[in-house]
Amino acid sequence: MRRRFNYIITIHNKEDLIEQVLMCVLICARDASHVYPVLDGCTDGTEKVIDRVIESFSGIPITKVYAPDVHELLSINAGLRAASQEGDGFNIILQDDVLLEDFLLEQKIAALYEWAGSRLGYISLRFGANFAKDAATSKVPVPLVEFAENAYAHFSDNSQIVMPGHFTYRHVPIKSPVCLPFKLVREIGLLEEKLAPYAHDDTEYALRCLSAGYRNGVFAIRFRSDLDWGGTRAKEHAPVSPMIERNMARVREWHAKELAAFAANGETTEVFEVVQLTSDSERKEALAAWESSYSDLVASYGWKRRIAGRIRYFIRTVFGY
Repeated sequence: MRRRFNYIITIHNKEDLIEQVLMCVLICARDASHVYPVLDGCTDGTEKVIDRVIESFSGIPITKVYAPDVHELLSINAGLRAASQEGDGFNIILQDDVLLEDFLLEQKIAALYEWAGSRLGYISLRFGANFAKDAATSKVPVPLVEFAENAYAHFSDNSQIVMPGHFTYRHVPIKSPVCLPFKLVREIGLLEEKLAPYAHDDTEYALRCLSAGYRNGVFAIRFRSDLDWGGTRAKEHAPVSPMIERNMARVREWHAKELAAFAANGETTEVFEVVQLTSDSERKEALAAWESSYSDLVASYGWKRRIAGRIRYFIRTVFGY
């Protein structure tokens, strides 16, 4: 039986890019797919662009969902509530600046979960990390170590690279894109809305999955995203650092015993090739993309601007800022 896929896209004022985002999703989507663009306080022409796509493309159902400029966490939950979570399937959740370009995505996701077995939980298609040993007791606002990153993500100099078709277990998957199986939504629930508008919702959800006996991780597929495509909100976020600190303190309060146990026990950093659907040329392209991105940043910006840009990218990627 073909597994169903929901594509939940959180969107705020992306009229210049959203058609491209949607078309990439529609090319990835198969017959049992459904697309849910979540219009989160859009004030530009984004909805008109989406309507035009809906009118011209009838093969895959597209259902608009509305949110009142509540930012990513609550927008994701709005999409998960709108989408059916019955049966066997997966939610692919992405921001409005992510272009999915792995057109065997659904086949690869299904193959990964078959390989890993029934206790594979929440996965990122971009980025992930493990808890530091003292994550439960330290005051560090982001107590994560041993980062693993999709070769197409281009974020961290010190991350372990995960090539297309490969997977590694990590405690905390980090958006976006991410994959959330239907059964997790039924069993674990939605993202914790007390952490709104953003920060450590991935961390908290990952802990709930781990506590329920699941393992999380990072699985690499091909996608494109660029720092310059983000940051369209006119409405100010709450200050970044206080929000991160506040939410990590809440995670420690809510999950102190579990966090201490998982941090102490650690998680493997081994990388596994699990999907035999990736060609040698695709692997070479991914490695070239990684090396090119790193070289361009060094040559174009110098170390200070490079670090500043990556800090901004980290904040947007990890916390939806």
